[in-house]
Amino acid sequence: MQLSNSNLMFFISLSRAGRGTFLEDTSQQPLRKPESFISTSIFQQRPALITTDNKPGIHPYDDFLADTPYQGIATFAHLNSTNCFSVASDSTFDIAVVGAPFDLGVTYRPGARFGPAGTRMGSRRLAPSFAYSMDHATNPFLDWATIVDCGDIMNDPFDKLQAIHDLQKGWDSIAARKVRNKSNGTIPRIVSIGGDHTISLPAIRALYQSWGRVTVLHFDSHLDSWDPKQLGGGLTKYSEITHGSMFHILHEEGFIAEHGNMHLGSRSKLMDKVYDLEHDADCGFTYIRARTLDQIGSDAVVDRIIKTVGDEFVYLSIDIDVMDPAFAPATGTIEPGGWTSRELLHILSSLADAGLKIVGADVVEFTPVYDNTAETTAIVVSEIIYEILQWMVKVPVLQS
Repeated sequence: MQLSNSNLMFFISLSRAGRGTFLEDTSQQPLRKPESFISTSIFQQRPALITTDNKPGIHPYDDFLADTPYQGIATFAHLNSTNCFSVASDSTFDIAVVGAPFDLGVTYRPGARFGPAGTRMGSRRLAPSFAYSMDHATNPFLDWATIVDCGDIMNDPFDKLQAIHDLQKGWDSIAARKVRNKSNGTIPRIVSIGGDHTISLPAIRALYQSWGRVTVLHFDSHLDSWDPKQLGGGLTKYSEITHGSMFHILHEEGFIAEHGNMHLGSRSKLMDKVYDLEHDADCGFTYIRARTLDQIGSDAVVDRIIKTVGDEFVYLSIDIDVMDPAFAPATGTIEPGGWTSRELLHILSSLADAGLKIVGADVVEFTPVYDNTAETTAIVVSEIIYEILQWMVKVPVLQS
């Protein structure tokens, strides 16, 4: 049987539609243009997704987009970069974050001079528009305090003594600035990013001009109050100053409290079973060993600190090797058996809740070259600094 063209088109349509489906004769209808692959795929244009809504008042994420974590010049938590050192600058602020790229005092692995840069990279996930803490119920960057990043204090890379002098001049310049909010203090407070732990020496020397003697809360696996004759040999004026002798020097110079200072998280080996601890006590320190936390818990550790420090002005010095290497592998003088990052952050938060008066701080010994590809150490260091900033905002401090 011979089929006409119209009948042929009918049967083709019927076969395409499936058994039992009746389709009308389409032979007289114009052929439709085949749909393109793009128009039927996930790549087709969807106006609701690609158009911009320019209606006023409906852009709550403008600040977030400006602080996209991986864009822009690296400052700590995307804070404003401020010239804190030039006499020509009229900048005012309440809290300053500043880098101290120095590592001429190390006794083991070098590289902490890159700590400030590494910390800023680790802080990229933080930003003024994305920093509200559920634990603290506040955003420290959008509270009463103006917080800025002062950049780094330039210092001599060859001469240790000159570098320490340069660093102290930098901190002196910051402390001489006017504050933005005078109702909560008249002197800017500084959070310093090391650098090796030697930077505590010029930092506390500079702090003395404004606050007098301070009580030191020293989180570290090591004592760092060693007599230079024990550590470094005391052969020259250069070898006496290291990241393990600065608290001895500060005690000798009268810049820290005669008693009430504390080492927290101690666990390193000693050089002498008697002299090291006796000398440490002479420098005004007591200590809570790392394993003590396992025995009494972090809240009891906090209670001991509060009872010891009381109402004194506190300088907080955190060597990241207080933490176990699992949480902070990138440090110069590593010691197994440390605290977890959560334990450390809990202690800091609890001290802030107790109202301890922190007038300055440093976070030191981050050596980025030893970090892993996940930037574990960089991220936890930036979180520690964020916690310190929360503390400073929560507890304003006025001069006596």
